[in-house]
Amino acid sequence: MNLRELLSKSMKPLIMGHQNADPDAVCSMIAFSRLYKTINPKGTPTLMADDLSRLSKQVLDIFELKDEILENPEADYDLVIMLDTNSKLQLGTDFQDIPSDPNKTIIIDHHEPNPDVGAIAEHRLVKSERFSTCEIMVDIFQDLEIEIDSNTADLLLAGILFDTRRFIYTDLRTFQIGIELIKSGADYDKCVKSLRIRPNRSERIARLKAARNARIHLFDDWVIATSVINAFEASACRGLIEMGADAAIIGGRPTKNKVRLSSRSTREFYEKTNINLGTDIMAPLGKIIGGKGGGHANAAGANGTKNLSEALDKAVELIKAAVENATAES
Repeated sequence: MNLRELLSKSMKPLIMGHQNADPDAVCSMIAFSRLYKTINPKGTPTLMADDLSRLSKQVLDIFELKDEILENPEADYDLVIMLDTNSKLQLGTDFQDIPSDPNKTIIIDHHEPNPDVGAIAEHRLVKSERFSTCEIMVDIFQDLEIEIDSNTADLLLAGILFDTRRFIYTDLRTFQIGIELIKSGADYDKCVKSLRIRPNRSERIARLKAARNARIHLFDDWVIATSVINAFEASACRGLIEMGADAAIIGGRPTKNKVRLSSRSTREFYEKTNINLGTDIMAPLGKIIGGKGGGHANAAGANGTKNLSEALDKAVELIKAAVENATAES
């Protein structure tokens, strides 16, 4: 992919993130917009996402960013860039038909590969070994020999800190990138502060309901928790992990015709069982709920329209079989 050439020819690119865009998505979107303007100063980029997370909005406020991110689909773009997702479904119901021409679509992402990605975009930079899309953005800046200013460095570091959980999920290259961003002017303390947020009342209640409704499954020495709520599924998963679960899978039906699944696991669980929540659990569950699933080894999700209970039962079956297989091989 000759990214510089593609951006040089585009006058009206659309830069998109996934629905309920988190700081990694939002910060990489803004950074990409600035990279584009450096390459093509006469162009007019548009940023768009189907809602922003509460934490992303706080990051934008703390760094006093004026970059407008639209939440309503518009038309007439000559290039679409999808960041932090490689699935149309993750863009949101009103957005998933926007990337319609693979020849005019770019995907930059760090999640597990989507088998249908070739039909979405001919131009792809997917590095599933990286822990955040913001890391990939740093590589792009460096490959194109474009300097990262201090404000953009702040954003990229904040996105990395969010997706790595303050460098819990990391490797040597991630640390190197973090140091490079600090050398470029990123304020580490301010980046950390931008990600500190107390869950609001609704989110705290959702976490408590998830714990109250949880079903506990014991396989070998592992504690697996499943539950059902209708909002803040990802946050509730993290809550169950913090309470002692090795893996948590939560399903929800936020609207009548929508099913959403979220999952999290500890690093130890993945390392000892080799269960990848993205490929081993959420990908097959996506088919059961009539949609798509994927993500990372320790954090993954799926969106669809049906069969919530069946999907949760299947998740337990898949984990049980994988644990038994890992035990037999050890």
